[in-house]
Amino acid sequence: MLPLMISLLVGLFATVATAVDLETVEWQTNETDPPIGDPAAKKGGTFRTWMTSYPLTFRIVGPDSNDSFAGWNRSQTTDFTLVRRHPTTDRHIPCLATHWKVLDDNKTVLYKLDPDARWSDSQPITADDFVFAKEMLESEFIVDPFWNNYMEENFSSVTALDEHTLQVVGRQESWRPLDDLNLFPLPRHRHELNENWIKEHNLAPAVGPGPYVITDQVEGHRVVFEKLEDWWGTDKRYFQGMYNVDRIEIRVAQDIDRAYDYFQKGDLDFYRVTSAKKWATGTDLDGIEKGWIHKKRLFVDYPQGMHGLAMNLTKPIFQNKDFRKAVQYAFDFDDLNENLMYSAYYRKVSAFEGTVYENPRLRPYGFNPKKCREHLTQAGYERRDESGFFVNGDGRRASFTLTYGSGAWTAFFTIMKQRFQSLGIEVKLSLIEPGTAFQRGLEREYELIHYSRTSNFFPGPHQYFHSEFLETTNNNNVWAFGNPQADEWIDIYRFDMDEARRIEAMHQLDAMIQDEAFYLPLFQAPYVRFVYWDHVGFPEFFWPKRFQQLTEWQIFWIDEEKKARLQEARGGGRSYEKDEVVDVDPYGIKEEVERAMRLVDEP
Repeated sequence: MLPLMISLLVGLFATVATAVDLETVEWQTNETDPPIGDPAAKKGGTFRTWMTSYPLTFRIVGPDSNDSFAGWNRSQTTDFTLVRRHPTTDRHIPCLATHWKVLDDNKTVLYKLDPDARWSDSQPITADDFVFAKEMLESEFIVDPFWNNYMEENFSSVTALDEHTLQVVGRQESWRPLDDLNLFPLPRHRHELNENWIKEHNLAPAVGPGPYVITDQVEGHRVVFEKLEDWWGTDKRYFQGMYNVDRIEIRVAQDIDRAYDYFQKGDLDFYRVTSAKKWATGTDLDGIEKGWIHKKRLFVDYPQGMHGLAMNLTKPIFQNKDFRKAVQYAFDFDDLNENLMYSAYYRKVSAFEGTVYENPRLRPYGFNPKKCREHLTQAGYERRDESGFFVNGDGRRASFTLTYGSGAWTAFFTIMKQRFQSLGIEVKLSLIEPGTAFQRGLEREYELIHYSRTSNFFPGPHQYFHSEFLETTNNNNVWAFGNPQADEWIDIYRFDMDEARRIEAMHQLDAMIQDEAFYLPLFQAPYVRFVYWDHVGFPEFFWPKRFQQLTEWQIFWIDEEKKARLQEARGGGRSYEKDEVVDVDPYGIKEEVERAMRLVDEP
């Protein structure tokens, strides 16, 4: 009886999957938005950049696949989804699918694939590769709980209706089906899912739809991507002016200071300046004065993601809410920003900064020694020991270790440590290798850790705050937070079709996150600061409005003629005219952000 029932169910599903009459579908597309890059961009050359550590794997999923190299790796592989959002207009545009149709149930999407799309090994990309993507991302063999859970919870089925037509069905109706039911393909012909999959693919360069493939790697030193000569996407509208260089060389530099040294010597073409001190005092370069190097601060508009200090709720010291609040009140953002960060930043308040989901009623804790002491007392820390630190009734000191992965933060955290010490709280600093620090966070092997995550167009509270991830590690719920009410608000945001209810639920969640005090936001920077040699070219606007990372929108180029002239000028000590324009604000972001900060500062 059971086999017959299964057979009937399979037959029913196949009927449902093919019930749509493709001849009558009113397909949608978008070929009217402007190109993302500059169609006149020069082609060729080598772009030289850096990463903090050599990758432990070239896999795009599974253990160790989320390190500093992952952004470059994915930008050539999984970032090629069915559709994309245009990074300036925010409208959906074609990527691997040329057309799409959202059905009336708001949980079924049809996609018409681009028949020109090819894998980097020249095999055609077909609808079956998307079917396999679901199979692979759900497989226990990839040892990736995030993707296992994500696919299980969001995708009901992925069906190839024909070679180039795909039907994707979600678990429930969605208010953003083209975002929720967007998918990247995985090449069935390159993978055999079994217990050996991780080992066999650990250092095997990924085969993807993108224009680059790994052609060279020297363990501990560099990884090199080279562009395919006949990449299928070269002439597509939204790829014009993108992926312009022939070769991307990514070398290992253990910290940003070492990388900056490489840049100044001319061994790197571009350097993103993340340090306020370096921007204020360390970019007074001879090359800038001579016009060989350009210095820019580009204001951009994107969700800020989370950046701050994460408290591990599995550790005894942070299981007490009053102690967590004492830590919040001990943090003096204004002093650090003014005296160490050259007043370069704006304070973060929300976990969903830069989106409609940030709670506008939130105000930062602010530096308040009196409230810090009150919460220490309520947490049981009522007396000081011989070293001046508070201890509780069991003799446990108000003490924890702050783990971080970049030496550029040492001065910042040292001054913070001194301020905490004056308030009776001991902070022990632990600087470790960046990749190790990142992994410690995922595995919850820390007490307090410097934490940073970028954000997509829509925030992803489920992966960061849902109790579903409490029982496992190696996921983004690094603080081990879980609360039934929070879960309910997260599910409203994920599934409710009423926009007002979604926004209110996220505002409530934002308020709870602040009240639970396990996340200490640091600062936001609605801009990117960078320096680059004169032979690197950019469109007039440099990057799209939604730019976050260099790996996202590769619209820069290398001008080989300029490079030859620059080498000659440097060799002969001949100066160019200095580029005096530093701030670039093509989208009017600066004034908008400063107005928002004035509102936050109001009582």
